[in-house]
Amino acid sequence: MPKKPAKPHDEFFKATFGRREVALEYLQSMLPADLQQDLAIEQLERVNGSFVSPALQEFFSDVVYQCPFRDGKHRINAAFILEHKSKPESRPHLQLLRYLLDAWTEQLNQGQKQLTPIVPILIYHGKRGWKKRNMSHYFGKNLPASLLPYIPQFDYIFTNVRNLSDEQILELCHGLLINTLLMMKHIWEPDYILQNPQLIFINLDEPHQQQDFIVFMLAYFLKNTEIAKEKIQDFIQALPKVLNQSTMSTYDMIVKEGEAKAQKVFEELLAIERLRAEEEHIRAEEEHIRAEEERQRLNNTILNLYQIAKMPVSEIALMVSSEIEYIEALIAKSEEDKTNQN
Repeated sequence: MPKKPAKPHDEFFKATFGRREVALEYLQSMLPADLQQDLAIEQLERVNGSFVSPALQEFFSDVVYQCPFRDGKHRINAAFILEHKSKPESRPHLQLLRYLLDAWTEQLNQGQKQLTPIVPILIYHGKRGWKKRNMSHYFGKNLPASLLPYIPQFDYIFTNVRNLSDEQILELCHGLLINTLLMMKHIWEPDYILQNPQLIFINLDEPHQQQDFIVFMLAYFLKNTEIAKEKIQDFIQALPKVLNQSTMSTYDMIVKEGEAKAQKVFEELLAIERLRAEEEHIRAEEEHIRAEEERQRLNNTILNLYQIAKMPVSEIALMVSSEIEYIEALIAKSEEDKTNQN
């Protein structure tokens, strides 16, 4: 199987909730009733771009939508922010507040005179539980009531997908949101997905209409699990016949992608090893040159002590910590060279 991508949940979230029909189904199912009464949800439009600053990209994978108030005078942004770390965030309000401030600052920089209200929506599907708290709890249990007016207070819409039963998800609607939430909920349970392909791929029996969505679903599953090829093939065979061909094609595509990535990694590792070997060879050459220069300096010192200072060989040996035989051979070689030159 291919190596898992760095942000697989982020990719899947943007590919699914980035579709207007999925976002619309979610809002119609999860927004508080009073908020839905005030908003013209049916006029939902996706907003291009992102308000996430580089400092917040580690925490957010935002998908931003906009729809007007029903009174026709206001507009509101619904910001979808997915938390997909292995453990829940203990103080999500702080991250959300930085997000909101960045968004409103950008609105002011663009010359917008009236700020747009933003409803933060956080969808969580991690393995551990998440206890939602008010921001005032960050400051301790015994905070005097007199300080509360000076502490920012805002809420966010929170959906813990793991807390939803399959029956609750199936009752939400009849669109792609069902598939999205079921896959997000059970992504940590690959055996469950393998055993319930008809449930996970429910309502996707017309692949020519939802080909790209099926690709997103299957790619998300395969890239986040390590399953034997035989099990994957059995899983695909258990799907409705109209899905077999498209899912098998997707599987083959992912495998080839993984092989290509593996080959690329191998080539990169090979290039690194070649570079390391070349650097090691260069270091050996440099060390040899340094050793040769040091040997030549020692030989010059020995010859100067013998020929100029007229020191006995025994004293030279003690001074330079060399064997007498080496010094005598060096002197003999030097005198032989002089004789040959003459």
